[in-house]
Order: sequence, then C-alpha cells, then structure tokens
Amino acid sequence: MRSKIRQHYPNSYITTRNVDTLYIADFSERTQKARGVEVHNTLPTLPDNPLKNMDCVRIKNPSHLNLDFNIFDDHQFKDSQGKDIRHCEGCIFPSKTHDDSWVAMFEIKDCKPKNISCYKEDVIEQIISTTNIFRRKNIISSHKVYGVVSFPRIKVSFNDTIFGMPPEYKRLKKKHKILFAASNEIEIRDDKSIKCFE
Repeated sequence: MRSKIRQHYPNSYITTRNVDTLYIADFSERTQKARGVEVHNTLPTLPDNPLKNMDCVRIKNPSHLNLDFNIFDDHQFKDSQGKDIRHCEGCIFPSKTHDDSWVAMFEIKDCKPKNISCYKEDVIEQIISTTNIFRRKNIISSHKVYGVVSFPRIKVSFNDTIFGMPPEYKRLKKKHKILFAASNEIEIRDDKSIKCFE
C-alpha cells in the first residue's frame, strides 16, 4: 500500500513503527499550527508544559506488527480544478498488506468536551471522502476499512454523541463499507483486524 500511496502522492509523509504502544497527537490547535499531527513511540508532553502529558490516541500493538502511518498534508488531495478536498488526518495500515488487510482512516479533534457535537458531520464526511479517494485511485480495494474518530481530551465514552444508536453504525457500514468507531484507543490484533475501545 505504501508504494501505491507514493505513486499518487510522492511527497506524502509515511513512517513505520513496531513498538508495544504508539501515540498519535494533533498539536495544531495548541501550537497555532506550528506543529501538526505526529506519531510518537512514547507519550509526548504538552507543548507549553513539559510536565504534563499530551492528550493522544493510543495504539496498542502487542504483537509488534510493523505499521505504516501516513499523515496527510493539508493540501495533499485536490479536485479537478485544483481545489483542496476535505480529508481526514491520516491512515494506519500493516506494512505488509494483502487483499484481506485492514486500513484505519483516522480523524482527531483536539477540542474541549463541550464542542464535540459541533464536529459530528465533519468527522464522518472527512473519513468517507478520503476512503473514496483511496478507492478511486486503487490504493485500497477489498481491504477492511475502519473509520476511527478520536477526541483525546474526552476521557469518557463519546460514541453516542458521534454516531447515536447502533443502527447509525450499520447504516454507515452498509452505505460506505466503513466500520466506524469513536475511540481514543485501538489495539492491533493482526494484519486482518483491529479492536477499538470506547
């Protein structure tokens, strides 16, 4: 999958990691965009307070599977008129992929808990848009696609705020062939599936 992404987006940032636990943090809001989304092997600290930990998405990888993280540039995806297409933050996938492999599109909103409902439509649309781009370009085909929505500052379950009741998950899965999850923590089971925690 890495080579297919590079074929269409030669300057796209991709990093490979294989440690027990990884952390994805979006520093955009807290640094006025001086920093963006970053992948860390250890829990990073707040940019303005090195004594406190940053709120992150936690990726558990107990089997030390080699994982590729593709962080998308703000202007990576363009339409036929050259205008930016809305997209999610990035994607994660096993370094060695096959037709039954998974890919997780992720969107992180580093916002205050009171603002979570403002982003419901945005996060879903951004993941669907990016998945459709990858499918049109044949970067992914029969892969199992997860859409992981994260609000790292929120420490309690927030899936009902994003997706409502289970029928909403089913509707999105049937229509877009994406398994959505609202979660700040995922576990890599193997190269065919992941587990999301509420």
